[in-house]
Amino acid sequence: MFVFGTAGHIDHGKTALIYALTGIDADRLPEEKERGMTIDLGFAWLELPSGEKVGIVDVPGHENLVKNMIVGASGIDAAILVVDAHEGWMPQTEEHFQIIELLNIKYGIITITKVDLVDQNQLALMENRIRERLKDTSFHNAPLVRVSTLKNIGIEQLKLEIQKLISQMKAKRDIQKPRLCVDRVFNIKGSGTVVTGRLTGGTLSLNQEVVIFPSYRKVRIRNIETYKEKLAEAYPGSRVALNLAGVKKEELKRGDVILGYEPIKASRYIDVKLKLIPNLTRFTLKNGLTLDFIWQTKELPAQIILAKEEGEKPEEERYAQIRLKESLTTFIGDYFILRRPTPPLTVGGGIILDPLAEKHSFLEQHYLDFLIARENLAIDNLVISELKKEKFCLVQDFLINSPYAFSEITNTVEILEQKGKLIKAEWWLVDKGYWSQQKNSIIELLRAEYQKFPLEKSFQLNQIQPHFKHIPPRLFFALLQQLAKEGEIVFQEGKISLPSYQPVISAQKQEMIDRILWSLKNNPNNPPTEKFLSETYQGSQEIVKYLLQEKLIVKLTDGILMEKENFQRMKEQIVEYLKVHKSITLEEVRNILGMSRKYMIPFLERLDQEGITIRQENKRFLKCILL
Repeated sequence: MFVFGTAGHIDHGKTALIYALTGIDADRLPEEKERGMTIDLGFAWLELPSGEKVGIVDVPGHENLVKNMIVGASGIDAAILVVDAHEGWMPQTEEHFQIIELLNIKYGIITITKVDLVDQNQLALMENRIRERLKDTSFHNAPLVRVSTLKNIGIEQLKLEIQKLISQMKAKRDIQKPRLCVDRVFNIKGSGTVVTGRLTGGTLSLNQEVVIFPSYRKVRIRNIETYKEKLAEAYPGSRVALNLAGVKKEELKRGDVILGYEPIKASRYIDVKLKLIPNLTRFTLKNGLTLDFIWQTKELPAQIILAKEEGEKPEEERYAQIRLKESLTTFIGDYFILRRPTPPLTVGGGIILDPLAEKHSFLEQHYLDFLIARENLAIDNLVISELKKEKFCLVQDFLINSPYAFSEITNTVEILEQKGKLIKAEWWLVDKGYWSQQKNSIIELLRAEYQKFPLEKSFQLNQIQPHFKHIPPRLFFALLQQLAKEGEIVFQEGKISLPSYQPVISAQKQEMIDRILWSLKNNPNNPPTEKFLSETYQGSQEIVKYLLQEKLIVKLTDGILMEKENFQRMKEQIVEYLKVHKSITLEEVRNILGMSRKYMIPFLERLDQEGITIRQENKRFLKCILL
């Protein structure tokens, strides 16, 4: 379903034209009836000869009501440009047309109204002037219809031109991200709160739960209506009235957004490409200037941060950041308008390239490069550039605020992954350059750790991971697994090492190793503790870790250290005794090993830990015998 909107100067006959086309008076407010002019947006619809319905939005033409015109024009597919045959192209005709171009509305029909009030020569002259003004625009070949609403001239031809134009236009895509920007809120007695707006991005259904932005309140759709027809579903492109359950009229306003999908992302910082209206003699765009930002049905102040401070020419296209007073949930590819608040003047508009930007001032070149890379909005460019910005992102959250369906994004990601353009790991998508950088960082960190601890062969995961707190644990684990698969590291049992590294033992350290091993070997019944060795030999902690790593010594509870052969010999003595006697007491252990209780208890606990023995009350048994 398509929506057309009027555009043109005040009193050029926009509302009368809509009435002649549809039989609907778009001036709905009492003040509009009293003053004879359109103040707010008006809405009507037309059933074409083909049976298809077309929505019509009537906009005010007065210069003080341009903001309302922009709101209306933001939700249309094509414009009906209305020009009075006697007055011709007037200031608001020009401003309205500039807005149409800034919103990238490519389709339109030109209507010259009140043709019954001028002669044929004046009419031909007027047509030539209009064509001259439009010659370098997308409307240069737009059909032109002569109309008189009083004498019913050209109305049927206009309907036929609308029908022809629709055949050239593309229907709004369903990308499973339905959103409706609210342009009206009102109550219906017995039904409750109703909002209206243009539905884009997806389908909404009866009883569906939707989210109101910016309150994030969840409500239910009680009824759906399009052009007085009740529906079970509303489709992208249609003007829709939603009867919402569970929310009061006072809790909604123009500019709110009804969203039928989650998650919802919003930002106060939006990176854009600006296009300024050329030949604005009364305006110069300056860095840091505050303008009125109008997007869809929302209007709010915005500070403009330009990519460059030099060369500020009004006709230039410029990259910029829009800094808003509150967050908006905009999409890549959305269009907007900028107006100077005082004195009021439409100065330009543009397209949103990053709806979720961080606050920056273009001091670093990569911000500008990022926008240039995605300017054409091609999906593969969006995927690559988004990862370059985010570094990594959960698959489910990726490019949520983009004009593409989740399935389209997934398919593109798979193709780019096959081409080696990005990395997919666990639930994340990762920028290829960032992934490579982090892999190198892990290897460099291991090398640095070996410099500090040359006797270490491997490091515990919890020694390495704190250096990478910026990476989620599951993604970091996937990174290690990839490095291990490539043979860059060894990752086993929670330990990480470089496969080619061998501990480096200096003559001084070898001397300490020999001393410690001699001390342990010659004191089997009275082995030293770690604490004793650290107090006796300066720097022994590293040596002890190395000896444990090489399995030359055994560590018992309380930090007691035993030489491996002594431990193994004593263990075999206990096992042999148990094979014969089935059980053993502490007294019997003391008699066999000659150990005091201080060492005997930790020794037996170690046997329990290794699964050699099992304790029952004051005795120990061979575990295999009990089993």
